[in-house]
Amino acid sequence: MDFQDVVQATQTGRSFKIKQPRFWVLCSLYLPDEIAEKLPAIEVAKVRGQYLLGFNFKPVKGEYFPYGGHIWKVSNNPIQFPARYKTTGRKDSPFILAKFESTYESEAEMFATMLQLSIDSN
Repeated sequence: MDFQDVVQATQTGRSFKIKQPRFWVLCSLYLPDEIAEKLPAIEVAKVRGQYLLGFNFKPVKGEYFPYGGHIWKVSNNPIQFPARYKTTGRKDSPFILAKFESTYESEAEMFATMLQLSIDSN
């Protein structure tokens, strides 16, 4: 099966409503200076720093995910900050570091790149 066949199979053109709670994680996105210099400043501001992102599943070390037109790789297992049940104190979300892997222009390119990265990492 060719990557293009897989990409076409995933594109249905319909939208779906998923009733599943999100796993919210504070992500520190690392964008190297040599990449940031080639991008417009407004785009760099959107993807460099710390952002609270929602995942369908708990991210794991080595996993790739798309965000803001770029593909990121999770550098560590989530660091969690447990809190006791029904406490009123501060509750912190899990934290991960993610480093820039590549840029994509379209959804089809994103799927193909992520599939190739997943295959190469195994």
